[in-house]
Amino acid sequence: MRNIIIPFLAAMTLTACGGSDSTDDTGVVAPESPTATSLETCSNVSLSARRIAAAARTTLGTELIFTQALAVYRIPVTEGQEVTADLTVPDDKDYNMAFFNSSGSLLACTDTEGNGVDETLDYEVSGVTEIWVKVWTPALPSDSAFSLIVSVPPVAIEVAEAEPNDTPATAQLVSESFTFVNGTLDTDASDSDDYFKHTVSEGDVVEITASSTDDGASLIYIALVDADDNVLSEGDTELSYYFTEEAPSTTLTYTVPAATTEIFVWMAAIPGVASYSVQVQVK
Repeated sequence: MRNIIIPFLAAMTLTACGGSDSTDDTGVVAPESPTATSLETCSNVSLSARRIAAAARTTLGTELIFTQALAVYRIPVTEGQEVTADLTVPDDKDYNMAFFNSSGSLLACTDTEGNGVDETLDYEVSGVTEIWVKVWTPALPSDSAFSLIVSVPPVAIEVAEAEPNDTPATAQLVSESFTFVNGTLDTDASDSDDYFKHTVSEGDVVEITASSTDDGASLIYIALVDADDNVLSEGDTELSYYFTEEAPSTTLTYTVPAATTEIFVWMAAIPGVASYSVQVQVK
């Protein structure tokens, strides 16, 4: 379960972090105020020594919720990590986001324009053990809150295709929750079907990303099926897809209902030869 910093707690810990990092002509940092706004963009955004020292400490994977115009967080990281920050922006705001090091040097930044436009920022950790995340908006505070999660996304594990896996009964079991497989289909070699079985639980969200390359004369498709080979549906939409030269890839999403403990990813060629790549994440 994620830890959550709710608005009133964030307000207590970040009062010293509100406001702009702008300076007057004497170089003095502007007075602190949780209601101050900032017109900074990625071209001129900064982080003062005072804000670096006052930043609220948190950890990767913690959901941070805040209602003011500016917040700064301090997060420990590890060399080589691929860090991703996902910022959910309320409809009446245009928040921006930047990463800094302990000296206030900019590491990465995103300032996509538009109220309600979510922001994503990626950074490969290099030469630092902590990063500072600054979130700001030129709009005045309101009751609407942004939600920020800085995390290290999981990495897909490669699974080698193992024959025979031509029916649900002989499906290849995939035990990891995030995997990819590069496989082949060849109808002439009695390999027109590949099945992969995934263990799931009620409420899981299964995301499948697949692409295929064929010989130009084949019908290649993917489907999500049950143990009886029935194609599953998400709402009114059947979860199957036919690959074409113009559209060689797809993403399918399925929310697991009650009493379902396994699903099957089915790749097929009718007839012909194809190669494919399938990534499956159960979350």
